[in-house]
Amino acid sequence: MHYGTFFFANIVSVSALTLCISLLALWNRRIVGMRWFAAALIVGLAKLTLQGLEGKTSVLLGMASNELYLISLFMQYVGLRWFVVRSPLQRRWPWVLLALLLAVYTALYLARVPYSANVLNIPFVLLCAIAAGTLLRYGSGPFAAIARITAAVLLAEMCVSGYRAVLTNLRYMRPWQTVSAHADPYWLYSLAVMAFLATFMALCEIGLMVVELERELSEQAHTDPLTGALNRRSIEEAAVRETARCQRHGSNLCMIMLDVDNFKGLNDTRGHAAGDRALQALAHTVKSILRTSDFFARTGGEEFTILLPGAATSNALSVAERIRAAVALADIAYESGPLHITVSVGVTQLGSPTDNWEAMMRRADAAMYAAKQKGRNRVASISCVCGAGSAV
Repeated sequence: MHYGTFFFANIVSVSALTLCISLLALWNRRIVGMRWFAAALIVGLAKLTLQGLEGKTSVLLGMASNELYLISLFMQYVGLRWFVVRSPLQRRWPWVLLALLLAVYTALYLARVPYSANVLNIPFVLLCAIAAGTLLRYGSGPFAAIARITAAVLLAEMCVSGYRAVLTNLRYMRPWQTVSAHADPYWLYSLAVMAFLATFMALCEIGLMVVELERELSEQAHTDPLTGALNRRSIEEAAVRETARCQRHGSNLCMIMLDVDNFKGLNDTRGHAAGDRALQALAHTVKSILRTSDFFARTGGEEFTILLPGAATSNALSVAERIRAAVALADIAYESGPLHITVSVGVTQLGSPTDNWEAMMRRADAAMYAAKQKGRNRVASISCVCGAGSAV
């Protein structure tokens, strides 16, 4: 395999992948991980270009290409982390450590210190392992399959990079000696394997973006765009599933229905934008009180429904009262002055084996209107067994 021909073909293929992923990142700017992938490929393409010129111009090109390689992998790691951890890299010390490694390597390279390549080779191998571990630990839900595939590619890159690090220490321990590796078949074939894995990694990055887009579409189909709560169809699906499960296992299930008091008056006096802001604040308050296993949905204009799997009636009444009190005490920030709202809340529970979610919803709705008739800003309940109601 001819060194120059290999790098020409590799640069052409990487250029095409870089252009593709850069356009995808530009078109889907909200997907921050794709921006990091595009930046990593751009830096990687610059590294390939410099590496292809190694031995033809300044010996410093080899130093620069090695540094760009580590920078590219670190950018790739930040992008991978965005997809599976769902949060940016907030700590500064990884960036400081990267800058320190580059500074140390530059000094050792210029001083022609033997084995100085280890300053970058060892962190490169470790970073591959860290990235793979992050994917395996946090890659769950819709990202589980693509995360495992990407982790496998990274582990393969780690092995090949480790092999090349050993090869460098055995044959090219001095920084400038890698120029003579152009005719070494072990060096060239390991480069070819790395090029193959890099191409596979680019395909995995596109796969991550596809999964992210599918996740967004699924979320949009199941949630209310204004409040972020589930929509009516989703809560009905959850209610069918949970009632069947609870009846099968004999466990508790409660439903809470709440409605904003005098919401039309708020819209008429403060405007529809104020009403929207109030609903968003209400949803945020409710979510902060509920468990992760609970279901919360917007089922009408100012009406919301909550399912509490495994909760007894006393627990549901306690949750309903906490929600009512928290909403009543909240000062909702708004441009023309704080907003204040109250809610009327109805509570019921799953009853006999013949009970169903439609009947529960009717009882919860009736309890909610009973709370309104008793003066609003209160909690009422209706039992399935006897139909009796009470208000708090």
